Amino acid sequence: MSLTAALRDLNKLNTFVRVAERRSFTRAAADLRTTPSVVSKHVKELEEALGFTLLNRSTHGVVLTEAGEGLFQNCLQMLDQIDEYVVDRRNLQTGPYGLLRVQTVGDHARAVMAPLVVEFIRRSPGLRIHLIAETASTTAYDEGFDVVAASKKPPLPGFTERAIGPIRHVICAAPDYFERCGRPSDPRMLKEHNCITDISASKEWPFRIGAQQLLVEVKGSLLSNSAIVLAEVAEEGLGIVRIPYHAVKAALHGKTLEAIFETVTLSPEHLSLFFPKSKNLPAKTANFIDFVHASLTAEEPPARARAAAAPAATRKRARPRP
Repeated sequence: MSLTAALRDLNKLNTFVRVAERRSFTRAAADLRTTPSVVSKHVKELEEALGFTLLNRSTHGVVLTEAGEGLFQNCLQMLDQIDEYVVDRRNLQTGPYGLLRVQTVGDHARAVMAPLVVEFIRRSPGLRIHLIAETASTTAYDEGFDVVAASKKPPLPGFTERAIGPIRHVICAAPDYFERCGRPSDPRMLKEHNCITDISASKEWPFRIGAQQLLVEVKGSLLSNSAIVLAEVAEEGLGIVRIPYHAVKAALHGKTLEAIFETVTLSPEHLSLFFPKSKNLPAKTANFIDFVHASLTAEEPPARARAAAAPAATRKRARPRP
């Protein structure tokens, strides 16, 4: 048997890989539904054809030789390539398939990614997603993730970056709040309002008025490190919130929240997606990255500046902060 023929004997190679994984002829035989003697025979024939020893047998089990370890690693690479091919072919027929593992780092990333993950699942019925949310201060990074959404590059070797850009923020409140406390027509009027804020973010909200950048210091009765909490209390009419647009997109469309200052609100916070560098990125990962990028970079039409057009006499005075 030639060397080429030996390596093309997939049955014997599969037997060798299973023995190398299980470190036992008996356990490998059970997996392959055959006998230990057949397993031993296949490995011996493969060794004879190759001309070198792959395994050392002992009373304590099976140990790979240096040559055996090299062949084992090459076989694993080959099997990974076959897996990628099968997944890619299935993707062509059914769309993204399998398990996608996504990690978000920081509350802004979590607030932005959570609704996008929901939408991506609806578009990809053959896909399952594990979404793990971490705070920036307690992050445990893991190379097992397919995508990491964060503002800073994680310390993961072999990961590359696709910058998404600024995380679009909106200033908004419930219609009930504006009815009770008035709708500010200028960002500087926020000082007179109850502004519920992110406990981990700056208490100065950034705006651009003409060519001038303006930072408005805000205060309020509630601080939280959760965008979900901020959105919920804003919908309850407690106050005005500055929050990532995608965290309140549904509420804005449903008109349980109303946005103000959309044409002048700045978003200095940035987001990037990090993922393992590969020539053949799995379709599930590539499609998800493209979907997130398209969703977050699409321009949203600014709301009309209704407050600017309202007569000053008709605006209610802001209720003093608690």
